[in-house]
Amino acid sequence: MKIVSFLIAFVIFSIVILFHELGHFLLAKANGIRVNEFCFGLGPTICGIQKGETKYCIKAFPFGGACMMEGEDEEGTFNSKSVWRRFSVIAAGPIFNFILAFIFAFILMSCVGYDKPVLSGVMEGYAAEEAGLQEGDEII
Repeated sequence: MKIVSFLIAFVIFSIVILFHELGHFLLAKANGIRVNEFCFGLGPTICGIQKGETKYCIKAFPFGGACMMEGEDEEGTFNSKSVWRRFSVIAAGPIFNFILAFIFAFILMSCVGYDKPVLSGVMEGYAAEEAGLQEGDEII
């Protein structure tokens, strides 16, 4: 059972990492910044393919990821872009994390549902009792 829990956690963590890095990648491309490497994991490269100017690869240690952009001041590099373009690329990762959290929450709510806000009890001498609330009342 522990190995299954570990594998589920690993898969979810991997999805979060890839989605975060995808945010950086997509905004970098949209802003005309060259992306040299888009990878999952850290350390030495296990496998990868070169497609256009970007190398897509999987690294040995699956505990992170990277979107490595060209950084010098020539055309098509990170530093050559305006502050707002650079900010959008940097902010894209965390924004994509929020989007993914919303998607996961939507899926979870669709599959499991939610509990109605029903009172399990009312304590004597408090405002809820004075207002006439009773056990089993649903808050609308």
